[in-house]
Amino acid sequence: MMSNSKIVPNDDLHGGKGSLDGNRAACNVSDVETGITKKKKSFRRNSKKLSQESSNVDVDVPDSSPREQLGLLRSVLRLSKRFSLPLSSDSEKSKTAGVSAGNTVNSLKEQEEACNAIENQDTKGTIENTKLPLSVMEINQLISKNSLLEANENINKLEEELLNEREPEKGEVAYQEYTKNVRDFNLLCDELAKQIKSIITNSLSLAERNSNILCLALKVVELEEAADKKWQERMDHPGVNCLRRPRKWKDLWGETVRKSVEERIAKVHLPTKEQEASWLALHLVHLQKTILADLRIVKNLVQKCYPEKYNIFNVYIKCYHEAVSSHLECIQQKHLELNDLFSFLNWIIHTYKSSDVMSHPDLSPEVNVPELSPLLDQEVIENVMDKYAKELKIVISTWMKNALEEEMKKFESQEPELLMGCYHSDMAIHISQMIHENLNKSGNISNKLKDKALRFCLDELTNLLHCYQQELKVKKTSIPNPLPFLIVSVNNYIDIRVYVKTLKQDNDGHVGKVEETLNKVVRGLNEILLEDILLQVKLRFKKLMVRKWLSNSEDFDQIISIAEKYCEELKKMKQDNYQILISDVHSRFVKEYVTQILKQYLHCKSSSQRDTAANKIRKELGTMNNMYEECGSTASWLSPVTRDLSDFIGSNENELETKLNTLYTDYPDIREEHVSALLYFRGIARGKKKNNLMKYFNQLENDSEGSVTEARHSLFEQIVVGGPVSCMPSFT
Repeated sequence: MMSNSKIVPNDDLHGGKGSLDGNRAACNVSDVETGITKKKKSFRRNSKKLSQESSNVDVDVPDSSPREQLGLLRSVLRLSKRFSLPLSSDSEKSKTAGVSAGNTVNSLKEQEEACNAIENQDTKGTIENTKLPLSVMEINQLISKNSLLEANENINKLEEELLNEREPEKGEVAYQEYTKNVRDFNLLCDELAKQIKSIITNSLSLAERNSNILCLALKVVELEEAADKKWQERMDHPGVNCLRRPRKWKDLWGETVRKSVEERIAKVHLPTKEQEASWLALHLVHLQKTILADLRIVKNLVQKCYPEKYNIFNVYIKCYHEAVSSHLECIQQKHLELNDLFSFLNWIIHTYKSSDVMSHPDLSPEVNVPELSPLLDQEVIENVMDKYAKELKIVISTWMKNALEEEMKKFESQEPELLMGCYHSDMAIHISQMIHENLNKSGNISNKLKDKALRFCLDELTNLLHCYQQELKVKKTSIPNPLPFLIVSVNNYIDIRVYVKTLKQDNDGHVGKVEETLNKVVRGLNEILLEDILLQVKLRFKKLMVRKWLSNSEDFDQIISIAEKYCEELKKMKQDNYQILISDVHSRFVKEYVTQILKQYLHCKSSSQRDTAANKIRKELGTMNNMYEECGSTASWLSPVTRDLSDFIGSNENELETKLNTLYTDYPDIREEHVSALLYFRGIARGKKKNNLMKYFNQLENDSEGSVTEARHSLFEQIVVGGPVSCMPSFT
């Protein structure tokens, strides 16, 4: 039960309308720690009640124990200290009010001293924690000086005062003052939050210079989290909206950490293409250095400022991972050239998780690299790979066109250089290196991309081979001595073919097609070279097998001389192809020689002419075969023709069937028209003898049908005789 003790206050004891302190109430010990107290009666409301009463009106004091009475007196004392007592325009009233207030205060002070004498330690603690909050300006100064705990404590006291006051109606005079106080309070909260954010944002640099500030900021965040939990118990409080609770500064902390990391990643040096050709590769180097340096600081310094429950290192790992992911997502949307795309993909797939960044020993074992999600979605990576493939195809095509143009320019300006006795060009080496480099790069990214790159390279190489062949056909007619350039071109193809064979293990089917193309092109070039030498001796061959030939070897000697010089030049070709080509030249020369015999330009009627012709054929064909064998020809199957033809032409008539049998056995591709032409050359143009020999030959063909295997080499098959030869006997 409350007693009826009375205190008679002065009529002007309540605070003035403009007094901020007169509208606040203090908080008890438990409330100082959490920033929240139970709802108290507003001092502003008491002030208005007192102002309406006369100075002589008594205030009831309830009956209670001495301690309770002292508590009430102490509350009145606090009220008197916090109210500012304005002077009225009437001086007499002011003086009276001043004396009355002064007497009251003095009386209260005396009673407070008495209270202090009997209060225990708990009461003393209550007094210390119910000190008046500092002014707005003073609290703001505390914030600017990083006295964060003290500032936070005073802000919470202001919060309690505002909560303990009833929000005036809009029509009341005190409404504007109340609104101003709420605004000032919120500004202080914002200023403290801003300072906390600034400290967290600069955590890495502060951890190196002054980690205490970071620790204070974290303590304030934790205190506010605790205050927010208390707040949930008072959700029906009318001041919830205007005082912005719960503040969720733990969320603010997390968001600030995230944004600070994003800002650090965004500030990594990003040169332009104009400043640096390898701008993206350089940027990624700077990026990985920044990530590694920052995470080292977090692990070694920042982590020490946080309680273990924050798991702060993993928080930063996640933030950096997400920030880098967003940063790279933006970069891939730019137009990137081939080298940029490779640097981008290689960094994402390999470098980021390697010992250069996340797997660095300085970050182990805290960073669990296998648990890191991909930096970019697979769909995005596939899109970048498609861009890479398209750029690669364009680059390869352009590169090969330029390589061919450069090679063609050499035809006009200089003779090919010799390397180890062979004509040499760097074209094949450059093509091989280019293909090898792009396949390796693509393979480092993915096998799928490597397969695409290989197809592009081989397709463009096939186009190059065809274009090269066409260019050679044009160029050889426009330069004085095309032979060296034809030879170096063959050498280029051979070198490319050797390299292409090494690619079979990666794509046997596609490589096989390119090999086939290369072989076809090399055969075509060999044919060009062969036709070129035959063109030089064509007229000389036409002068053989005429009457003058029987007594003159000048034309044949010229043929051999030209062939020897040509073969000497062909030796500057790669050995494998040279042997094939020289064997083909050997074969064509022998065929050309035999063709002249079958042209029916010479008809040896007398035995002396036949003997002379047979000896000359034996000598010249022998010379030709020997020369080409010395040059490296492997066409040893041509050797029997020397003996077979000379024996058939020079033998007597009784041996013709035997010689014809030997000739057919050695060269089963010989046909009836060829035998008829040989008989004409030997002097048998018609008659019974020719008829019998032709019947004998037909019998040889019939008897050997099915038993003689198809000849590996053909000597007569492609020879067309010179005009129709009658096989019918003469009736004259």
